Amino acid sequence: MSILRFEIRYPNGHREAAVVEGERALIGSASYSDVRLPVDQAAYEHVVIEAIGQTLRAQAKAQHPPATVNGMPLTSSPILPDTVLGVGSVQIFVSLGAGDIERPRAGTQKEKKKEGSPIIRILGLIALPALGYMVIADDEPPLPAPPTNAPALFASAAVACPEPSPQAALALANEKKDLAEGKRERHPFAPSEGVAAVDLYRLSAACFRTAKAEEQAKDVEQTARQLTDTITADFRARRLRLEHMLAVKDWELVRTDVNTLMALTAGKQGPYVSWLSKVSEDLKRRGE
Repeated sequence: MSILRFEIRYPNGHREAAVVEGERALIGSASYSDVRLPVDQAAYEHVVIEAIGQTLRAQAKAQHPPATVNGMPLTSSPILPDTVLGVGSVQIFVSLGAGDIERPRAGTQKEKKKEGSPIIRILGLIALPALGYMVIADDEPPLPAPPTNAPALFASAAVACPEPSPQAALALANEKKDLAEGKRERHPFAPSEGVAAVDLYRLSAACFRTAKAEEQAKDVEQTARQLTDTITADFRARRLRLEHMLAVKDWELVRTDVNTLMALTAGKQGPYVSWLSKVSEDLKRRGE
C-alpha cells in the first residue's frame, strides 16, 4: 500500500502535515476528505491525488476557487515533490512516503522495486498498450489482453420519482438523500457503495423536483455529479494501473485493483467484467 505525505501551508504561516495510507486521497472541505481544509478555502471535493506506480497525479474536481499547480490552473497534472499545489490560498506539497513501493512477499526472494526516472515510468505506462500484454508468469500461459471497452458504471437514462404527490415525493427525497450520504461515507472502504450512492442521489433529486424543492434538487444533483466524477476517475486510473501491475507482476496491487474493479462493476455484464473474473480466478489458482 502506498503512503501519501502532505505538507499543508496556510496563508497565516501555520503548517500541518498529513499522512494517508492508500493510492488515492481526496482534498476538500467535506467531513470524509482525507486532507480536510476550511470551507472558505476549498470546495466539498476539490482535488484528488492518485498514486499510479511511483507517479503522483492530481486532478481538479471543483472550479471555485480554482486549484493551481505551480501557479497555473489545474485540470490534471503529474505531481513532483517540489510541485506547489494551490487550493484557495493554501499551498500543499505532496510526496510518496519512503518505502511505500517496496513490498516484501512471503515465500519469495524476488525484488519488486525498480529504480528510474519518473519520466521513464510515465513513458513506460503509455507504451504498454502498444507493446502488448506481457506474460504474467514465466511458467504460466499469458492472460488475454483486457477488453478496450469497460462497462458504464452509471445509467444515462433520466430518473423519475415514483411518488406523484409533492408531500410523498419530498419524504422520499429526504429518505434517499440520507441513504446516499451514508453510502458515500462508506465509499472509500467499499467502492460499490459509491456507485449505489450516485443512483440514490439522482432519485432524491428527481423527487425533490416533483416536490417543487428546486434548490434542494440542484444541491443533490451537484453532489451526485462530483461523486460520479470521482468514481469515474478512480475507475479509469485503476484500469490503467492494473494493466501495468500485471505486466510487472506486482501481485499485491493486482489483487487490490481486481477486487476494487469487481466491486465497482458488480451487477454489470460484458467482456471486461468477464475478464476481471478470469484474472481473479487465475490469482486464486496461483495462490497470489
